[in-house]
Amino acid sequence: MRITFTKILFAFIAVVSTLAAKAQTDYVITLKGDSIPCSITIPLIGKLKYKVDSAGESKKIKPGEIREYYIARKNLTGRSVYKTGSNNPMFMPLIEKGKINLYEMVYTTYTGTTVVTTTSWYVSKGNDTVSDLKTSSFWMSKSRQKRKDIFGDMLKDDKELYDKYMGDDKFSFKQIRNLVHLYNTGQPLSD
Repeated sequence: MRITFTKILFAFIAVVSTLAAKAQTDYVITLKGDSIPCSITIPLIGKLKYKVDSAGESKKIKPGEIREYYIARKNLTGRSVYKTGSNNPMFMPLIEKGKINLYEMVYTTYTGTTVVTTTSWYVSKGNDTVSDLKTSSFWMSKSRQKRKDIFGDMLKDDKELYDKYMGDDKFSFKQIRNLVHLYNTGQPLSD
């Protein structure tokens, strides 16, 4: 009886481990909408690459061919988007996904011995064209009020949330992310 229990326990652990491993799989989604489980590698220089099977050839992840990718070990989703006014797609990390999508780009500039890191957020609703929303830099292409108005327009179809946004008159990274999360899920962002 002890041997049978042990065999069942090992079989159960193997099945659970297999299911958990499959749930943590990298993937790419093509422009046609095909979802492809794969293994994604991040080279030191150059574009991300994906491989469908261990014996297959690695392919570059290009924004003109791939709509979205997910790297399980980093819990990172990247999506091919267009910045307002640009005809060339680029990948941006997605930090909130739903009816409103929120993206984050971190730019690092080296000047002599000084390193400056700037975080910029972009937003889209209903399409793959992103608008400037918030930056840690002193300069952004649109005025703060223009960016606040663009974001407010995205929230207008949820009157309660829109009224909260207008009443609070806050435009911090934390407040924006919480509002997007609340809009998409109906739940406030947990800290």
